[in-house]
Order: sequence, then C-alpha cells, then structure tokens
Amino acid sequence: MIGAEAEETTVRTVAQRHGVSEGLVQRSWLEGHLSPAVPLAPHVLIGLDGFCVRRPGAMWTGLWDLETRTPIAVIGSERKADVQRMLERHADRATVRAVCIDLSEMERQAVQLVLPDAAIVADKFHVIALAARALHEVHGETRRQGNTAWLLQRGVERLHRVEQQQLARALRADARLAAAWRLKEELRGIYRAPTGAAAGRALAAWIEDAASCGLAPFERTARTLRRWRTETLNYWRYPITNAVVEGKHNRVKTLKRRGYGYRNDRTFQYRILNLIHTSLM
Repeated sequence: MIGAEAEETTVRTVAQRHGVSEGLVQRSWLEGHLSPAVPLAPHVLIGLDGFCVRRPGAMWTGLWDLETRTPIAVIGSERKADVQRMLERHADRATVRAVCIDLSEMERQAVQLVLPDAAIVADKFHVIALAARALHEVHGETRRQGNTAWLLQRGVERLHRVEQQQLARALRADARLAAAWRLKEELRGIYRAPTGAAAGRALAAWIEDAASCGLAPFERTARTLRRWRTETLNYWRYPITNAVVEGKHNRVKTLKRRGYGYRNDRTFQYRILNLIHTSLM
C-alpha cells in the first residue's frame, strides 16, 4: 500500500502520513519494480532502443511494447550481454513477432540469440537519417546562403513554391550537391513503395546507384544498407517504428536536464521509474 501511494506523491509525504521512515517508503516503492509485471496481453511487437544519459558514451537501453505504447523495462547499460538478459526476462519467444531497433549490430545480435523467430525491423527514421547525414557531409564544408542547408534536409513535398525555387537554384549551381540530394530523396521515396517486392527492387537499385556515385558518404551508406537489407525490408512485413520509444526516451533526457545531470545512477533510475513506471534490472 505504501509503495502504491509513493507512485502518486513524494516519498516524504507518504512517510509523514504513515509515521514511517522515508527509507521504508522508498524500499516499498522499489519492491514493485524489481520483478517484471505480468502484462495484460503478451508482447507481440516490441521496440528496443538506447539513449545517452551522460557524455561521453554512457548509454542505457529501454524496451517498449509498441502496440500498447507502454514501457517494459530499462537497464543502465547497452552491453550485448545485458540487453540479452533483459530480452530473456521480458520477451517471450513464443509470442514476440517483431522487434524494431536502430542500426545497432549489438542489438541485432542480442535479438537473434534470444528471439530467433522474430523479425528484426530496422527503424525507418534511422535508415532515412543515414542519407540525411551523408547529404550533410557532402555540403557541410561549404557555406550556404540563407536557409539553403535547411531546405536540403527538408522533404521536398513539404516545401512551398518559393522554397522549391530557392532549392532548385542551389542544386543547379552544384552538381555534387544535386546528386547527393537526389539520393536522399530517392531513399525516402522507397518507403512509399506499395509492396515489399517493389521496395526490394527499389532498394537494390538505390544501393547500386549510391555505391557508384563517387560520393564517399553515400558509398558508405550503401555498404551499411547492403548489410541491413533484410531488416530494412522487414518494414513491409511489420510496419512499425521506434517513434514512440524515441519520444519517451526524450522525456528521460528532459528529466536528466532538469536535474542538471545525476552523478548517482541509482538515483537516476529511481527518477526514471517514477516517470515511466517500468521494471528495473
């Protein structure tokens, strides 16, 4: 009862209400998060994603149910062994059909070991971001007038007529930039393919085009997508993304900024639990 009350108000308030120590309230509250809760329905589509809690390089990992948009677990690590244990504890091989991840080889290997029958879906936004970053590398060293750099990254269908004309002038003036922008837009266009077969043909053609375009950033992107071709095309089997996961993890990052960072990882875990009500490993 005390632990449940601590979900809705501060530890100190609950302790004063019941005449007990704050330590007892905190332990009672934490007890409810130390064992995995039984889900109302089996997890079928899940999202796995890491988020940075401290620079340089301190990454944690969250696991979410994409159908119910609810958290499953969070761990203070991104190591393959730790992610594997989290999946073994919270993801049932018999029910999970697809797992959405970013382009992380470590996450892919962990999922393949624990959930060999599940389809791995490369997150759509991370795939498109590869081309966006490659485009930025092509034009990044050249100063552009006005908001041209922003127009290059914006989807062409979202631009007004004046913006389209401004972008067209910039592309006519630089052949390398025009080629990079075209490749970026063509990769975005693959996700409008009506079927997986059509997407497969379009992706194969894009990889060959990018690999021979003479632009090093896009040649690198082509090699990456060649390794992740199956996972990219799995989107047409299971059209899921980690958008909700990224959004929730942004809330965690906001929590970190509001606290001006946390030196004590355990304290930060308490704050995350209170924010998203998930299991802690």
